[in-house]
Amino acid sequence: MQHRFENLKSLKPIKIIDGVIKTDFLIILSGVGMLKKYFYISILLGAFALSGCTDNKEATVESITTEQSITINNEANMIKKEAAPILLNLTQEQKAEYYQKYVAIIEKVNAENNKDFELELKLEPITGFLDDYWIEVADFEKLVKERAKASMIVLENNERYHPMSVPKTTKLQIGSKEAFITFTGSFNTQLNSGIPGGRQEFSVFDGISSEVANADGNWTQLGYNAILIDDGITYVIDLAGKYSQSGIISTHTMSLKFNCDKNGGIS
Repeated sequence: MQHRFENLKSLKPIKIIDGVIKTDFLIILSGVGMLKKYFYISILLGAFALSGCTDNKEATVESITTEQSITINNEANMIKKEAAPILLNLTQEQKAEYYQKYVAIIEKVNAENNKDFELELKLEPITGFLDDYWIEVADFEKLVKERAKASMIVLENNERYHPMSVPKTTKLQIGSKEAFITFTGSFNTQLNSGIPGGRQEFSVFDGISSEVANADGNWTQLGYNAILIDDGITYVIDLAGKYSQSGIISTHTMSLKFNCDKNGGIS
């Protein structure tokens, strides 16, 4: 059987769809019995054009992403640079003038926050001012306001320790900066056999000490008061201390609880 193609002609003009060139042709197939069948054949051209468009899109996305990354990095660097106050190189006379301005800022912030905060700020003596404490008045005022809003948070810890050395950690939050102060209590326990099965209870509180870690400031513990409650299984210790940083002194108070389990482990 032989077939021949007749009347090959374009039915529709050339179109471009999504970057692909298309055209439809009608091919008439004549054969035995003069049967005619019609076939539509789509010829796809210009695949290279589609590939080129894809490459361009990818290049554009990559270029935009790179530019955005550079912008974000530049902004981050600007923030870091702005966060560090410029240190001043002052004469003794200038230091005396700046110190009086610092004192005025401390008094102003204490007066403004007296109703909202129990935290009272003080200034280190001028003789105790280090070289890196001398900064512009506006920068110093920013530090003072951040200190006035500082908070002390007791971190949760359910681990059990030997009664002789039981740590409790608090976080002092000052603006975006953190200082961690660890308190270590010392106790003794004894067995209370009057309870069915018996259990350990506190017998002696030997004292508590503290130190600051991961900070560029100084912590000084001022005093404490311990109260034994819950039939001898809980100690509540109220403490006070002062934190000095950048020439600014803030006094903080907190309350710590120490619990004794039936086996004498302290948390």
